[in-house]
Amino acid sequence: MGLFLMGGGRAGAGSIVAVQPMSFGTIIMDPAGDLIEIDASSGAATPHVYSSGRSYINGGNSGLIRVNSTTAGEVITLIFPASVAVNGGGATHTLEAFPTRSTATPVISTGSGLMEFNIGGLLRLRSGQPDGSYSFDITVTVQFDNP
Repeated sequence: MGLFLMGGGRAGAGSIVAVQPMSFGTIIMDPAGDLIEIDASSGAATPHVYSSGRSYINGGNSGLIRVNSTTAGEVITLIFPASVAVNGGGATHTLEAFPTRSTATPVISTGSGLMEFNIGGLLRLRSGQPDGSYSFDITVTVQFDNP
């Protein structure tokens, strides 16, 4: 499972210094068709069943983007896709709702250096899917706007 980044902004802007990919761990669906959530809006988080069923989840973690911003007043905004496809086992699922399950942006930097942005989402599992490894790639744009 991947997390790709794009940076944007004026010269001298903050920079991306570390990335941790998001993972939903191992999910055993019971019954199939659950919604699995990583709600990282308040910090690092692990996946849990959001609605329907009694699925079991082992492992997993929210994504993390760490930036360095030493310019007070710099505005940092994360821009997410509306959704991404999760592929594997001969099926495609949908991962969505990134802005509401991630650190809220825009954020205004105090200029003190490192800042962390936690990334979460909502995974819509279709019923009747086989066991297997599923993967996805997310492109997140990190926009730095200097005052």
